Amino acid sequence: MSWHTVAQVEENVYRISEPLGAIEPRFEVTTVNMYLVVGQDRAVLIDSGMGIGEVTTEIGKLTPQPCAVLNTHYHWDHIGANSHFSECAIHEDEVELVAQEPDMGSVREAMQSSAARALLPAHFNPTTYRLIPKPATHVLHDHDKIDLGGRELRVLHTPGHSPGHVAYLDEANGILFTGDAAYQGPLFGCFEGSNPVDFAQSVKRLSRLPSVRLICPGHNDLISTQGWLNELAECVEAAVSGQAVGQQRDGYIVGREYRFGALSVWLPQ
Repeated sequence: MSWHTVAQVEENVYRISEPLGAIEPRFEVTTVNMYLVVGQDRAVLIDSGMGIGEVTTEIGKLTPQPCAVLNTHYHWDHIGANSHFSECAIHEDEVELVAQEPDMGSVREAMQSSAARALLPAHFNPTTYRLIPKPATHVLHDHDKIDLGGRELRVLHTPGHSPGHVAYLDEANGILFTGDAAYQGPLFGCFEGSNPVDFAQSVKRLSRLPSVRLICPGHNDLISTQGWLNELAECVEAAVSGQAVGQQRDGYIVGREYRFGALSVWLPQ
């Protein structure tokens, strides 16, 4: 059984997923997603996942083009394989953060579960799991344009989940890669470096984009429901402004959770 699940989103766009939920179920998401976007001249991998398995091998099966990494943000489950690539880009506010080695002790412990061991690659040793830091080779700024040859991505600074979080917009094709700023599941604005006010403003910014027909999020499933970003923006605003009632959570993740059906928004205590 392959560690990665690969699916074609549409022509020259592929989702490569890892089963994060089986490794660390306390985040309440099923997958962490990477997206390979292929242009005429080169390809990019939006986020590099947990660094388990050989994602470069999967990419090689899909395109012969040289491939660089575009990170949405510096959290461990999105930068895990950065060190396997010669070129990696991240927003200017997280250049120093992505160069630091994260503490993976709790993740190594979670990997000892039977559910995790059943899925981890046979050659993988969870007791020695670590992320090798990869300093950014390119620094991103809001509104930067990334030309892949016949395909262009625009950088949108969307802080809140983290200070330098970005989304990537393929405006010509109506595709928005949202990282952890927007997905179906628990959205976390309660981590170190999170900012609830910025988070609400960023989601509102995404909801106002006129050309989006498909959302490719950092976790869980693709979203094509018309108006979903508007609904998300209303939920986040209700939580941040105090219009909704939240419940204090003091487990693995500490914060106040505001539930809106299947969606929830986590803010600091």
